[in-house]
Amino acid sequence: MFRLPSFDLIRISSIIALSSSMIIGSIALRGVLDQNQRAGASLIELQLFELATAAATAITKERRPLELALGEEPGEADAVANELRAARGDTDRAIDRFRIGAEATTLRDSVNFKFLTALLRDERRGADALLALPVKDRQISLQLRVARGMSSISETFVPFVDKTAQRVIQADENLAGRVNVARLLGALYESATRLPSEVMPALKWSEVIPPEAVMTSLRVQQRILALWDVGVSQLEFGPDSPRLRQAHEEIHSAYFGKGFPFLIRAIETYSRRPLNSTEHAKRISEVYAPTTLPILRMRNLYVDAMMDEAVEIQKSTLIQMKLVVSLAVLILVMTATAAWVLYRQMLRPLFGVRDQILALCERRPIRRDRYEGSVLAVKSLYNALETLEARDRQRMVLEEERAVLAEKLRTLSETDELTALPNRRGLFVRLETFGGGGRNFTAILGDIDHFKVVNDTHGHGAGDEVLAAFSGLLRQRANADVIAARYGGEEFAIVLRSERAEDALAFAEALRAEIEGLVVETGAGPIRITASFGLANEAGPVASWQTLFSVADKALYEAKAAGRNRVRLSNATIAALAKPAVEPKPAKNRIAAA
Repeated sequence: MFRLPSFDLIRISSIIALSSSMIIGSIALRGVLDQNQRAGASLIELQLFELATAAATAITKERRPLELALGEEPGEADAVANELRAARGDTDRAIDRFRIGAEATTLRDSVNFKFLTALLRDERRGADALLALPVKDRQISLQLRVARGMSSISETFVPFVDKTAQRVIQADENLAGRVNVARLLGALYESATRLPSEVMPALKWSEVIPPEAVMTSLRVQQRILALWDVGVSQLEFGPDSPRLRQAHEEIHSAYFGKGFPFLIRAIETYSRRPLNSTEHAKRISEVYAPTTLPILRMRNLYVDAMMDEAVEIQKSTLIQMKLVVSLAVLILVMTATAAWVLYRQMLRPLFGVRDQILALCERRPIRRDRYEGSVLAVKSLYNALETLEARDRQRMVLEEERAVLAEKLRTLSETDELTALPNRRGLFVRLETFGGGGRNFTAILGDIDHFKVVNDTHGHGAGDEVLAAFSGLLRQRANADVIAARYGGEEFAIVLRSERAEDALAFAEALRAEIEGLVVETGAGPIRITASFGLANEAGPVASWQTLFSVADKALYEAKAAGRNRVRLSNATIAALAKPAVEPKPAKNRIAAA
């Protein structure tokens, strides 16, 4: 067998170890770089997502000062007008920041800012035209149209936010859950802000809320509840996010515990009767509006948390890259040193152990070398090798004893203890190699007549002696072409292999006659017995021994039914070939004691 020299082997091993270290280092470095790039890409997309959500929030916030201005006379509410102008300025700046960020990416090809700004400009013109009218001329239907027009701007902007969210998920799939929660919270804030827009115009005019507005508000209520039900199941609170947990509790207590039910009761009340005071309408707005702010805060916290996490990942990956490079260099140095020590202290001695183990397995002598190194484990290995050799010698002795015992057990399992003949299992084991082609095979089943009378009259000891004597006759006839076995109880089986079917008939008849003349000397006195036989024949190879014995058993049954002490044929071929047998005269005493 070809074997590399030890020096070549250790050199090759060292090269492989060094190469493996470099490969592992490069793989680890590549993984860290990929993680760093993914964190950087997700941070960029999160910043764009933040700009989109900020623009969506600004559009939503512009709605409230507009609704307040619709309840004031032109030129009499400078504070509200200034608030509206400031809100519009915030919206324009937020959209511009988002547009500039989008134009720096491929998102610019999939969003239409011109359409958005044109739609926003048209809605503002319609709102300004309505604000120029006296309060008494601002019909509820016109105010609802303006409010719904601003809501349509928010709906138009939803695909902008969705596209940025998809880009974040493409950059890092692990952020999908939290990005979707942030989108959900944004939609929840927009719906919560929209809800009073449907009913406040009627409340300010001290009129019953129109059925259409009531139905629209009901749909908005259902949307709010559905969004919150979905959102609660997806909210994530880590051990280091107490602010998120606090914001969640504020939404529960402030909005769903106070603002939302307060407004719902107002809608239910004033959809049936008018409000009796304009000041009361303002109070409803003042109570409800602040309760929506926790939703916005929680959305912003989610976005900020994702961005902070991306920044932390970038920082940690930079540290990991330094560690990977340092570890790679350290591994190279340690591998070279370890290779030399490995060869001197372990590899060369281990090759010796290998040769000695191979010699032990192949049962050939080999010169045993002593270990002169200082590695205790290798010393123990050499000691273990000596123990292994001693155990192997013991194992060989045990295997020989086990083989002898297994053969004895096999013989016992296939031999009847009383008669020393094969039992039924032993019979079929021998028949597996007995039934070849080209010969006639006859299955003979013999049964001692009135054997129960022997047991009942003379005792089971005498019965056993009768069985032993009967089996002795069968053993005398057993040879290469005759198998005799105890089939069960007082029933015995004989399988005969012969050239002619007539031979089997003659064999059975001769056996029957010999048994009829047999006197068995027992402890209870001499006993005479007879036996009945059933034959079945088949030309080899035998398809099924079980089937052949079943046919012979039917023939035995016929022999018993015909008066016992006789041979019966159930095989048509043997019946045709054999000469008609003369029935023997029944013995006067078939079972008698001397």
